[in-house]
Amino acid sequence: MNHQGHGLALDHAIFRTPNAVTFASKSAARGKHHTGYTSPRYPNGMGESYELVDFEVGPPDGWNPTLVSHEGFFTDVPGFESLAEGESSKMLGSLSLARQGRHFYWGYSIDPERLTDPAEDTLENVVRYMATQRGARTTPFVCDTRRSLWVYLALFRESGYRRGIEEHFLGKVLPESRAGYVPTPEGLQKWLAENLAFVFSGRGGRHASERYGNTFEVDVDAKALGTPNAERASLEAWLHLAASADAAERELGRHLLARYVDPAIAPAAWDAPADWYKKWRERIVFVDSAGFWWLEDPTLAPQ
Repeated sequence: MNHQGHGLALDHAIFRTPNAVTFASKSAARGKHHTGYTSPRYPNGMGESYELVDFEVGPPDGWNPTLVSHEGFFTDVPGFESLAEGESSKMLGSLSLARQGRHFYWGYSIDPERLTDPAEDTLENVVRYMATQRGARTTPFVCDTRRSLWVYLALFRESGYRRGIEEHFLGKVLPESRAGYVPTPEGLQKWLAENLAFVFSGRGGRHASERYGNTFEVDVDAKALGTPNAERASLEAWLHLAASADAAERELGRHLLARYVDPAIAPAAWDAPADWYKKWRERIVFVDSAGFWWLEDPTLAPQ
């Protein structure tokens, strides 16, 4: 990501209050790395052209480090606001300005005195806006979303980049969960089709990687049942199993509920799963980046 941004949410307070921010923009043709993809700021894909603005004044030697966060990290949290994307040569979805709860992500690393005037106004607006968000509920970031595994295939299709498929994927997925994986584009596509709906992470040391941050595991129990872990129908199927008269089914259902229902809202025991669901049905969401949990929707007032 460089010093530029695009897809700005200009109707948001960070561009309007107290400073009415106006960026000078220049039009750019949609690139190959944009074509065929969607992102938080371009949910329907990018048009034939887009507007670029400068957030930073580049240093004389051209060295301009910036922070990069891809949408595969934490955009699945309810209430997340993607406010601008950064100009990246890889693909859509490189966040540059974003908010979730009490946290704000400012993706430009240059010293404040080297910000462009409208970027400086925006930064002041951000500080003032975030002062009003001190009571907002922030969902802790625990691990990458499953979408970070899909990105390896997307990058290959965009530019022919194979290292993600041949090397990074191997470090990102536990060995037992990639048995039979063939490190080719076709092999990754096959693996994703069969397993992506059943992966999970965020369970401490087992899923920790010094290089990759977190690793993923395929849930063989959920896969055998055909119950993708992020789908409400799957949660309801596990609740049904947890109330079964059959001991094996009951144990399996309760095992899956313990794996995916946030301990903060789970009962001490799953003796009355229907009662629990009646209480929490309208208040829960599944969030990969919070640790692959069904948890209380952070946009709602705590119960």
